[in-house]
Amino acid sequence: LQSENGLLGMGPYPEQGKENPDLINAGKETVTTLPGSSIFSSSESFAMIRGSHIDVTILGALEVAENGDLANWIIPGKMV
Repeated sequence: LQSENGLLGMGPYPEQGKENPDLINAGKETVTTLPGSSIFSSSESFAMIRGSHIDVTILGALEVAENGDLANWIIPGKMV
């Protein structure tokens, strides 16, 4: 499983007390890595998605334009 913010080989949620705040998914939840995982920038992650290097992609969006473009990714004045 790939997280859109740059983690390929995402494992299960960590056990309580073993969370690493630097390992998060796109929903800002702490996760773990699996053996052989790879960590990279979110720009590289989206390049893999847009370049069809990932078999299946599910992206969350706050708003989608009529033509399918992601229209925005923040709520002004709110921490997302």
